[in-house]
Amino acid sequence: MTADKLRIIVVLRADLPEMTRGKGEVQFGHAVASCLVQAMAHDPALVERYMAENQIKLAMEVDSLDALMRIREKAEKRGVNHALITDAAHTCFSEPTITCIGLGPMTKTDGNALTRDARMRP
Repeated sequence: MTADKLRIIVVLRADLPEMTRGKGEVQFGHAVASCLVQAMAHDPALVERYMAENQIKLAMEVDSLDALMRIREKAEKRGVNHALITDAAHTCFSEPTITCIGLGPMTKTDGNALTRDARMRP
């Protein structure tokens, strides 16, 4: 993975015991799709470049909603496209719940700056 390749990073919450591995994967998918749709509306060339490259995607996690919201604040300050994902509570949650944030497409430099306090998802 080189620094100039674009990537999408999804940061999931690890503090939600109701979120099974499969549910997390579905939330990951929502985040990636939302990032691409939003970016296409604002910068189609960025999405075209991302799609022409390796379409790098990384899964990371944090231990709280507060940590996730700090990442969102950083993304807003850096001007990085992002999508906060809220599950509608049709299956495993008893109420709508913020599960993750998608970030990008973006450079490795932006990704590292935004996710410094997160860890790779096992």
